[in-house]
Amino acid sequence: MQTKTITVAVGSTNKTKIHHLPKDVIAKIAAGEVIERPAYAVKELIENALDAKADSVAIHIEESGLRKIIVTDNGEGMDKEDLEECFKPHTTSKLQTAEQLSYIHTFGFRGEALASIAAISNVTIQSKTEKAISGTSIEITDSVVKKISPIGMPGGTTITVADLFHSVPGRKKFLKSYRTELRHIIAVITSFAFANSAVHFVLTHNKKIIFDLPKKQNLSERIKLLLGTTIFFSLLPVNYEKGALNISGFIAKPQLTTTSNQKQFIYINQRKVSDKFISLAVKDAYGNLLASKTHPIFILFVSLPYEYVDVNVHPRKEEVRFVDAKMVYDSVHAAVSQTLTEKNITYYLREEKGLALSDKITNSFAGRLLKENQIPWDIRAHDKIATTNPVQFHNLYLLTQTKYGIALIDQHGAHERILYEQFMEAFLKQKKELPQYHLSTPKLFDLSFSERELLHEYLPQLEKLGFVIESFKDNSFLLHAMPLVFQDRNPEILFTELLEDLMQKKSFKTIDSLSQKMIAYLACRAAIKAGESLTKKQAKELLEKLEQTNNNATCPHGRPTKIIIAIDQLHRMFKRK
Repeated sequence: MQTKTITVAVGSTNKTKIHHLPKDVIAKIAAGEVIERPAYAVKELIENALDAKADSVAIHIEESGLRKIIVTDNGEGMDKEDLEECFKPHTTSKLQTAEQLSYIHTFGFRGEALASIAAISNVTIQSKTEKAISGTSIEITDSVVKKISPIGMPGGTTITVADLFHSVPGRKKFLKSYRTELRHIIAVITSFAFANSAVHFVLTHNKKIIFDLPKKQNLSERIKLLLGTTIFFSLLPVNYEKGALNISGFIAKPQLTTTSNQKQFIYINQRKVSDKFISLAVKDAYGNLLASKTHPIFILFVSLPYEYVDVNVHPRKEEVRFVDAKMVYDSVHAAVSQTLTEKNITYYLREEKGLALSDKITNSFAGRLLKENQIPWDIRAHDKIATTNPVQFHNLYLLTQTKYGIALIDQHGAHERILYEQFMEAFLKQKKELPQYHLSTPKLFDLSFSERELLHEYLPQLEKLGFVIESFKDNSFLLHAMPLVFQDRNPEILFTELLEDLMQKKSFKTIDSLSQKMIAYLACRAAIKAGESLTKKQAKELLEKLEQTNNNATCPHGRPTKIIIAIDQLHRMFKRK
């Protein structure tokens, strides 16, 4: 009789590795994509209010939104049945069929916003329709309804978001300071205020009014209030139409630029988006009116048929795709070019004095400090460049020989490094004493709301550096004094560009890191420029100082100051080897 052997796998189970995620985990993952910081929760709630046809929206913030966000509108409101559904995933009143994705005209449509917020906070929604006798209040914690009750209230909706991220505490580790998070909230509301000038917006923080924008305020008035008078007085109106595409808004005169794109507002069918393609079209239209590393300031509204644009690209609806991207690029380029050609872009004295990005100060106070206090740097053992008989070409570079080849020197980068080391030494010598230069007349600065928060954030560090700044009124400040090493700098240029540098998401955790950034900026502005002709004597002195300067291989921004080509490389290029 044949025996049949049966093998049993000990410990085996029928469970598979692939499984469904729990609903609460799915909700928190979705929330992480949509609500990365308090500002994004504010954005989603304002979009819901505007979609509900509200013409008054009040936003009340506590502790930069982490403790509480309250958004109240006078829109259409919701009845009890809709309230019980609105916070569930993928529920919306704005989309019924897949075909509607081709021509979305509302801000929201995914049905993810309230669901994402409810998954990571304690939410209370109170709402009443116009015809209802009373409203309804619903309390939700981590997506679970805790209480539903009637409530007396005017028509509209109030949504309270408390203890944001309490169920995902790890998310808080990625947030910045309270002031930084508040700046992001202000930036979000500012973008809505520009596109909805007929809507009354109120923003308070910790029960203090930040701004109160009246209904039916024109765009120019809002720009002046929210971005400041400097930008307001530099704006040129844009009006362009081509077929079904219309472009309107404002661009700034070319002498007013920034070092980042944070003052570029792009709206596609009233929706604020980020679009590198449109930003590039605007910058290309300015052409050589702008320095290569600067960015234009603009607020542009592009209107085109909804089916020509796809907004279903990004979880937060911040990016779009165009059916004909080239047509959009060409139209934006033409609109900006037309404005710059037709409008007066003359540099007026007031603007040049306050806004010019380069005023040569080779013989400045800071420069004289160096000339009077030269340091005998040790000459290091290396392939030393010859400082005699250098040749300047294209008013950009110097050519000289080394013991083992030739050297190409960037005249601006080399001078920038020399001045940086000199300025830094002078500054460090004076650091303990903090000698200050007191302005004969205090300089008044008019800042935007976000710039005001930025200044408050870095004010302690700036004061330790020797700046004396006084809050004057609302968003206005007085500069009374600055470090002595900067005494002959234009205060407005120095201060404005310093704020722009700080705005670029760069953290200066120590006084030294901030001062180094300022000194590098000063050295760049003081150095000889590309295109300046040098005499033989000036070129020789520049190379001599470069060879005596520490860290002379790069400029303070990391670009090479010199490139040496070995003689062996030259031999190979000429096929001598």
